[in-house]
Formats: sequence, C-alpha cells, structure tokens
Amino acid sequence: MMEIIKIQINHKQPLTLKKIATILYDEIGEEYDLTLEVIEDYFNFLSSSILPNATFITVLEFNIPELVTREFTLKNIVFSFLQSIENIEGIVSITKVNDTILQDTAFEYYKKIVDLEMDMRNVLTYILAYSSKSIDNELFKSFGVNHSSKGISNTEVKEQYENKLFYIDFSQYASFNKAQKLNKEKIAELLQEPHINSFEQFKNKINDRDLKEDRHIDFITSIKTKLEPLEKMRNSIMHIRNISDNTIRNFKMAIEDNGTNKGIKTLISDFWDNENELLKQQTFMKLAEMEIRNIFNEIDENKDSDYYSQNDIVNAMLDDDYADLETFQDDILEYIDDEINILCYDIVDTNYHQLNTLIEELWNTNRLNLL
Repeated sequence: MMEIIKIQINHKQPLTLKKIATILYDEIGEEYDLTLEVIEDYFNFLSSSILPNATFITVLEFNIPELVTREFTLKNIVFSFLQSIENIEGIVSITKVNDTILQDTAFEYYKKIVDLEMDMRNVLTYILAYSSKSIDNELFKSFGVNHSSKGISNTEVKEQYENKLFYIDFSQYASFNKAQKLNKEKIAELLQEPHINSFEQFKNKINDRDLKEDRHIDFITSIKTKLEPLEKMRNSIMHIRNISDNTIRNFKMAIEDNGTNKGIKTLISDFWDNENELLKQQTFMKLAEMEIRNIFNEIDENKDSDYYSQNDIVNAMLDDDYADLETFQDDILEYIDDEINILCYDIVDTNYHQLNTLIEELWNTNRLNLL
C-alpha cells in the first residue's frame, strides 16, 4: 500500500523530476534497495502556473510505500524530504495540502475524541439534570460558557435528540464548576423578583445558581487540566493540520492513567461507579415502590372490565388466581427483581421487608378480596 502526499510548491526556477526524485532517492533508495527509476515513478506533476509576481506554483503528488522503518517513522522521512526540497535554490515555500499519513493518524484519534466527548456530554447532562438545570443559553451565560448555539432554539436541538452541550468546545466543560459572579444590575433584578421576600430567600436564589453536589463540582474540577490536550488534538483533526508528537503525547497522558495520576477515561468511569454505589439502593427502592403502586392502580382501574394486561401478575389478580397474600408478595418481588432491578442491585432483607409491608398495605387498602 502506498501513502499519497500532495504538495504545492512556490518557486522561482524550473523544477525537474530528476532533481526531486534524486532527493527522495538519497533519503530511502539505498537503504530500501530502490532504484532512481523506480522512485521517479512515484511522482506526478498535477499542475504548474506562473503567477503575476513572476514566480510559479507547481502542484506535485508523490506516492511513498509503507517502508519498514527502524529509527524514524514514515512521517519523519516525508518531512526530511520536504526540508531538502526547501533548500533547493529558488524555492519560495512548500505547503503540504494532502497527506494520507496525516489522514490515517487523524482518523485514529478522531474516534477516540468522539468517544471521549460523548462520554463527557453524558456525564455533564446527568450532573446538570441532578441540579435541576435546563441546558440552555441562560445556563451558559450563568457559567460564562462560550457556545455556538445562539441562533438555534431548544426545540431544534431536541428534535435531534441532543442538547446544547453539543455546541460547546472541550475547554468549556470545566466551566460548570462555578457560576459567574453577578454584577450589580443582576443583583438588583433578583431583589425585585416577587417571590423573594427575605434575605434568606435571596441567598438561596444565589446559591441555586451553582451545582448542588460537591462531588459533581469535584469531578468537573478534576478534569480541568485534562481538557486542553484534548482540545488541541481535536482542533488539529478538525482543521486537518499536522498532529505533532507533542500533541499525541499530551493527549495520551490526558486520557490514560499515569501512575497515581488518573486519566480522563478512568475519572469518568470512577464517576459513574461512585454515583451508582451512592444511589443504587435509593434508586431501586423508589423504582420498586412506584412499580408496585402502578400494579395496584392497574388492577383497581380494570377489576370490573374485560381487560388484558402485559403484566401476568395483574391478569392473575383480575382472574382471582391468588389464594393468599404471601404468594402474591413472592410473585411481585420476583417480578421486581427480574424486570425493575435493571442494575442487579443486591436486594437485602430490609428492602424485602419494606416492599412486603407496602404490598400488604395496598392489598388491604384496595380491599381486594381474592380469598
């Protein structure tokens, strides 16, 4: 497979194929057993035009095989070749306008950037929802976030199943750790709001501008130093420009663990693990209690009609198939564990007791005489 490089050369003197091919031959010919004639076939002059200033623009494309390199990469060989051309008398400038080596590198890191950015949006969407924040222009203004969605309505964004975090840069993700200070005009405006009748209410209004949970603020603070290398990599890819070794090195250090210094991928993974561990019991119990109430409501609303439910427990209740409360409790709890316990929370005896108590209470309250 051949890599393809296209360059635009601004020059004052004629360029010859042999002169250019000889430069590449000096770079790779002897080491890789390539003749000058073979190397000449790598080149193709696409155009050449004289400019009003009496210099010339020549567009040259050349192919280079995927050589087995030892000390240097193929990119290093190309750059060394271009530097040698630059030293030819009469060369004004050289611009690399297309480069499949760069494309391959860009495509490799593009997917990593996309995955990371989507993961970051996932976390921030959750954090902002947890603090009851609407992701809109007013929120961005409160946190001093630059964005490109000023002419785009929330409706347009929602129609694409996105939110306005899709319109901010990597570097802006760390801006949500602290709301901007209010100016005098905004403070005066808040004081005049009709529902603010005391200093305590005013203080609460000010505090509500920030995120609610310290752990969420800590997470955003922890990723702040990781975002600049990601932004630089993203910009290099999006603008199709050289991805330097330093950019690649800093990018890898930002996303991967380095000793005790956690990369952004681990920080995101740890964030979700901590949230799930902290909230899993509360989440499961709330979902289980809601589903139990839904089951009883469905039974109560349809007990006098010819009704078929997607839930077998409801159908069994409507058909008077339960002879005792204990069997009904066992079936509901089995259903809850199979269908509602989506994160496989390890249900403990206390949870079972609370849920059984709720089922018994609703059984008696609804006066379901199934015996």
